[in-house]
Amino acid sequence: MSNVPANVSDLDVGQLTALMSGGASQQAQTEQSDLLPLLRTNYQEEDDDGNELKKGTFVLDGKDIEKVYAKEVQFRALGDFMQYLHYDSDEQKTVNRTIIHRVGDEPIDETGTLRCGRPAGKDFHALDDKEKSKYQGITCFRYIYGLVSYKGTNAEGEEREVVETPCLFRTKGASFMNFTKEVIEPSSAQNLPFQNVTSTLSNERKRNGGVIYFTSHFSPDFKKTAELSPDNVETMKHILTLIKNVNDSVRAKYNESIKARTASPDEVDVVNAIIDGDAVLVNE
Repeated sequence: MSNVPANVSDLDVGQLTALMSGGASQQAQTEQSDLLPLLRTNYQEEDDDGNELKKGTFVLDGKDIEKVYAKEVQFRALGDFMQYLHYDSDEQKTVNRTIIHRVGDEPIDETGTLRCGRPAGKDFHALDDKEKSKYQGITCFRYIYGLVSYKGTNAEGEEREVVETPCLFRTKGASFMNFTKEVIEPSSAQNLPFQNVTSTLSNERKRNGGVIYFTSHFSPDFKKTAELSPDNVETMKHILTLIKNVNDSVRAKYNESIKARTASPDEVDVVNAIIDGDAVLVNE
């Protein structure tokens, strides 16, 4: 997001809610998040120790967090954003990323382009398969930050409970718009911020030829809404601070890429000197 204020700690609840809402209602997992624990769908049949796992279950994955698996979880969304990632399968790493942004923001990336070089949504989806293949590995993820609670089991089958843990839930493809259709739009119809609603999050198993995949669905409980607590507010401020740190890093690389692409070495030195305050422009 391009406009996260520097003084996040001074924001009131109304300002926080506006900044944490992606604006998607205005328009019709290969890596670990470096921000918060990642709530994801399990696609593994077994873990590294040979314990059998059930595909399609949810699991909270993060540093020093025991993996607990469950068919359904309770999820309360606090923020709604997007980010493009370019994953290189040969290098097996992310080679480019945009800022974490909301609908309407300009998604600049680390190499000095937009959307990691991929056309905008409607333009991209209008391409034929051959043209789309040029952008293989570049994915637009929806980043839904929130609190997750559930009862499940670890890989050994022992019962565990996860209680209101801040996390990031990412969706893409067929699951991308479900949060809009199933939470944002019905919440808006009731003049209710989506941050006040808890949903049961579940997965639907689907098949495309020989490929099995899962789409995620939200079932909001509008009979049990809740206002934002002081703890919720602090969590939202923490998320915005983390987003700002990522975006500052991406923006710095974007600026460097623009300078390197458009200026000669001598011009780069002059531009850097102006930015650093060691030189000024003089009109003759």
